[in-house]
Amino acid sequence: MMHDGADVGIQFDIRENHGHLVGSFTSLQQRVLDYPFDNVVYSAPKLHIDLAGGDTVFDGVLAQGKLEGTFQEQGEGDGSFHLERFTPSPLPYSSENVTLRNGDVVLAGSLYIPRASGEHPVIIFLQGSGPETRWGANRFWADYFARRGIAALIYDKRGTGESTGDWKKSDFNDLAGDAVAGIELVKHQAGVNPKQIGVYGHSQGGSIAPLVAVRSGSVAFVISAAGTGVSMLDSELYSWHTYLEGQGLSGEALNKADAFLQSGARFALSGDHGWEKWTEAQKAERDQTWYKLVDPPPKDSEWWSSFPKIANYNPAQYWRQVNVPVLVLEAGDDIDVPGELSAAAIREALSQSGNPDYTVLLLTGAPHTFVVHTKPGQPFRWPYLYQGYADLLAAWVRYRTIDRPLPE
Repeated sequence: MMHDGADVGIQFDIRENHGHLVGSFTSLQQRVLDYPFDNVVYSAPKLHIDLAGGDTVFDGVLAQGKLEGTFQEQGEGDGSFHLERFTPSPLPYSSENVTLRNGDVVLAGSLYIPRASGEHPVIIFLQGSGPETRWGANRFWADYFARRGIAALIYDKRGTGESTGDWKKSDFNDLAGDAVAGIELVKHQAGVNPKQIGVYGHSQGGSIAPLVAVRSGSVAFVISAAGTGVSMLDSELYSWHTYLEGQGLSGEALNKADAFLQSGARFALSGDHGWEKWTEAQKAERDQTWYKLVDPPPKDSEWWSSFPKIANYNPAQYWRQVNVPVLVLEAGDDIDVPGELSAAAIREALSQSGNPDYTVLLLTGAPHTFVVHTKPGQPFRWPYLYQGYADLLAAWVRYRTIDRPLPE
């Protein structure tokens, strides 16, 4: 796939299912694997594909085993693509769909186990904030680890994909309980070592990871990537602040906007009629030049119901109780989570716990997702995973499971 002189490898998997065409998109450089197409229409020789809610559209012509055409991608522009038919090599792991149960909530997942003989360590993947199915970044990581001898469980977050429940009405204890259900399931799976179960969470998942470890008691290692180390309230205020800075706000105007948003958070936590109280407070600020940038959540926004449930959660409380190997990776250029403050807070909490094996790193120049994008004014380059990030994860897990030296 070519755009502005830069190319990136992609793969389409298209097949017929009950009289309809379905398929998926893969681009390992972009950390996308088997992401389902929204729509596939073929009228020989033309093929039309919608991906990611229409954010990316492919139009091509299929002839003699080759598919060529153009694409349009929201935010990136347009370009061309060229694909040739091929037969993929057999995967070095098996996969099966599984079901997790946490009370009345039924979660749909997929379990990947390396085909090599013996029992393998396994990672339970936690989701970030908002709706997230297993076909996002976690599918990429499941494949990545399974190819390196480490089993993986991914699942649709409650209320997304094929899972029941509603993440918008859930608190972190609910979400942690979903992960614990996954831990209980993999304990009894052939090919899994029940003494080498780990959890990996990114963003909100990384913030919940220590809670999962404490609640389960069966977690052998924990990886947190871009998870906050301070309270969710402080992390949210930081995110708002960096957003306003990015919009060019500074000085006294930025200070006033920060104070206004802090008052909104207090109203949200105050209980009944918080929205009405903030609406009243807004009247004195609507003429300010910064007000249009703040965009207070409307009354029907789920923010008013979901934020109070998580705002007072502080992961440091649970990191102090984690005594298994821990890897924490914070992003140096994170605009969603205070990376430097989080790294310091988590490092202190783990030190207080007396944990003998923890690594806390602040990766310079890394964004929140650890996927690097072209900066304004630079030549276009397709997004790519922060250099060394994937190798670090695999090496760290293998050293503490598969490759750990035997005691002398």
